[in-house]
Amino acid sequence: MVQRIWLGAVGGLLAGSLVGICEALYILIGAATGEYGALLYGAVLYGVIGVAMGTAIGVGLAILGRFWDSMSPARAWSLGFIGVASSLGLVIARYVVNKVVYLEQGVPMVGNLKLLAVAVFFGLVGLWLVPVFLTRTPLAILRKPKGSLAAWGVLVILTGLFSFSSSSAGRDGVLAPARVQGEDLAEKGNVMLIMVDTLRADHLGTYGHPASPSPHIDAMGGDGVVFHNTMAHASWTRASTASLFSSSLPSAHKTDVKVSVLPEQVTTLAEVLRDRGYVTGGLPNNINVTRSFNFQQGFDWFSYQAPTYIAGATESASQLSMYNVVRKVRDRLAGEAKRVEDYYQPADTVLANAKAFIEANGDQRWFLFVHLMEPHDPYFHHPYDGWAYGRAEHEVPDAAMVDELMDVYVDEIRWMDTELGGFFDWMKAEDLYDNTTIALTSDHGEEFLEHGGWWHGTTLYDEQIRIPLVMKLAGGDLAGLRVDYQVRQMDIPVTLAMLSGAQIPDTWQGEDLFDSGIRPALEAWITSEAAPALDGDAVDDAEAEEAGALSPPDFAMVAIAEENFEGNVISSIRSTEGWKYIRANEGNPRGLATEELYNTWEDHGEQANLVGREGARQAELASALRGELELAMSGGVEAETTEISDSECQKLLALGYVDDCSGAH
Repeated sequence: MVQRIWLGAVGGLLAGSLVGICEALYILIGAATGEYGALLYGAVLYGVIGVAMGTAIGVGLAILGRFWDSMSPARAWSLGFIGVASSLGLVIARYVVNKVVYLEQGVPMVGNLKLLAVAVFFGLVGLWLVPVFLTRTPLAILRKPKGSLAAWGVLVILTGLFSFSSSSAGRDGVLAPARVQGEDLAEKGNVMLIMVDTLRADHLGTYGHPASPSPHIDAMGGDGVVFHNTMAHASWTRASTASLFSSSLPSAHKTDVKVSVLPEQVTTLAEVLRDRGYVTGGLPNNINVTRSFNFQQGFDWFSYQAPTYIAGATESASQLSMYNVVRKVRDRLAGEAKRVEDYYQPADTVLANAKAFIEANGDQRWFLFVHLMEPHDPYFHHPYDGWAYGRAEHEVPDAAMVDELMDVYVDEIRWMDTELGGFFDWMKAEDLYDNTTIALTSDHGEEFLEHGGWWHGTTLYDEQIRIPLVMKLAGGDLAGLRVDYQVRQMDIPVTLAMLSGAQIPDTWQGEDLFDSGIRPALEAWITSEAAPALDGDAVDDAEAEEAGALSPPDFAMVAIAEENFEGNVISSIRSTEGWKYIRANEGNPRGLATEELYNTWEDHGEQANLVGREGARQAELASALRGELELAMSGGVEAETTEISDSECQKLLALGYVDDCSGAH
């Protein structure tokens, strides 16, 4: 009786470990984390889970022994091993298939049945073969609990040696590489790109928020240029940041779904500035933009501001499916005792590391990417008291909480802004502020029931894609300028590269916001007595001419946004005249209409859908959106000679732009 429980437990131990190692290998293939902790963590964590499952099987076998006492030890061990391997393997396989194949839309019944059939097939084959191996080969030692424990120990030792074979030293790169920098680069000054995750433009004081929670960002805007209508190209972090780094649409950089990694072929801002001679540093604070997804390209120093992982986990281990189950259990058990470091590193820590990078590089010219997370959920009280509210535990919050959550969101911005203020003061004291170009922006915004939903990643309305852009130029150039016309996220890297005197890659799709053709008008605008509206309203031609300001159609840019997130396949185009057309796939989980049309200059909240009432404009924008997507997918090849892949064609098919993909490549 007891022997069968032991045999089931140790069989489950080995099976669980092997499943964990297999998932770890899957995660590590193609990843650039520089560490392999997922192997050891998978062997141990999944082994523990296997023991629990195997013990349950062993208990069942012990009960069965009252009626069938002739079961051999090999058969009992095999049932524990196969039972855990097939069932746990099925769970992990379904998780991966849902994520990779069905993009988290849920595995359909047919898919589930196929996975179950595969699990049953291998289970039956295993029940036939494993006892043979346990009786006719040296693996017979596993029939004894001590033998199985010894085998598991060997697995742990081997995965441990492999996990720690590469020292953590040097994994982040070189903090202060020696680089030959010419006098022309010294004249250009340093460059800093600050991305505040999930920061809505309309929640900063300089964009008209009545609470003015951002006095230090506002003051920086007074020292530079504030762009009041900047559009992101996606409303979730990885796709949007890829556009920010590569000056291209998601259809071009191909980093648009959860399983995507930033392709090596993409040329990033860090690569461009490193080629220019800058020392490049990055402080990513969200796993979506780390080495796990190849975002380290071009950075000399790329240090993930990782959260405090559970039980010694690492970046790679944190992507194990069962680790995320454990994390969610931890979050629920924590109750009112949550710590911000369990989710991301707070602004004071990240900015301290930014200081360390700047100090280490002394007089060298540098480019630094700083990623702050405060406005992203979970939201915390300040000062921290253990209370937190996030999407993982509250996918659909009570509508009655909207005001409370917005207040906490604003307070997160206020706290982050205070830390930034201290950092800017330090830069001024070190005589660094004036000679550094600083661009502060976001990856996307956040929804608070404006369109009946929460959080981000599921729509392309302005609350999710209108982002701040505040640029303080070195030497105080163009200080005090406020730009009302529409610009785009992809224009940011081009502008920073041009200010640095770098060569712009042919694959980049953005424009220089301070192009020589625009600059005379910008300089004239600064000296005019009237300023454009601060709330994002359009300035018509007559008012602009009378005020000496710029008319939006003069320099405004058409903005494209895309989303392929958890089954919501959405694209939008926003014209220079404020018309916005949105197209979504039929049956999308968010419940969006397949077509929407808004006049955002008159309908700021995008509440009056004009589809069917502006037929000519709707058709024109729909055609323009399709053309832009096809061009982006083709990598810039002229649309008439474009050949798109089957996956890209499927995207157009989901949006209703094509009827058939049989000719796609």
